[in-house]
Amino acid sequence: MMHMTVIHWIVAGIFLLLFVILTLLASREKSVRTMLTMIFASFLLTLTATVISLIVLDKYTKKAKILTYKTQRDMAHESVIVRGILQNVGSFEIGYCTLEVTVSNTSRGGRMSSFFSPTKSFDFMKGIGNKVNSITSEEDVAKNLSPGEKKKFYVTVRFPGYFENPKYRLKLYCH
Repeated sequence: MMHMTVIHWIVAGIFLLLFVILTLLASREKSVRTMLTMIFASFLLTLTATVISLIVLDKYTKKAKILTYKTQRDMAHESVIVRGILQNVGSFEIGYCTLEVTVSNTSRGGRMSSFFSPTKSFDFMKGIGNKVNSITSEEDVAKNLSPGEKKKFYVTVRFPGYFENPKYRLKLYCH
C-alpha cells in the first residue's frame, strides 16, 4: 500500500472531479447505450491517468539515500553482511524502504578469462560448468521514515562459495 501525501490526495481529487464532469457531459446523450459506453470510457481513462500520476508522484516525493555502508564477508555461512545508514532526504514521510543487494562474481584473471572459458563440446546440454554469477536479494530495511530521519540497516545475503572476487551493488526503493 502506498503512503499518500497531501499532493497525492489533491491529484486524486482532480481526477475524481474530471470523472464527474465527464459523466455529467455523457448523461446529456439521448441513447442509453452510448451514454453508458461514454461513462465507462471516461471511468477507464480517469482511472488509468490517476494510477499513473500517483505512481509518478510517489517516485518523486519519496526520496531516500544510503549515506554509508560497509560489507563484511561471513565465511562460516557463505554470506555477506551489509550494514549502513539511510536517510529520508525528501520533504514527505516514507512508508517503507526496500534495499536490493546484488552480489556479482568477477574473475581475478586477465581480460580474456572473463570472455572465454574452455568447455567440452556437449557440456552446455548437461549443465556442467553453468554457474550462477549473480545473486540478488531484497529486504525491507525501514518503515515510517520522517523527513530528515536516519535509520541503520542490516542485511545478510547468502551466495555460493565459489565467488572469488564479489562486487556489491545496492539499490534503494522507497514508497
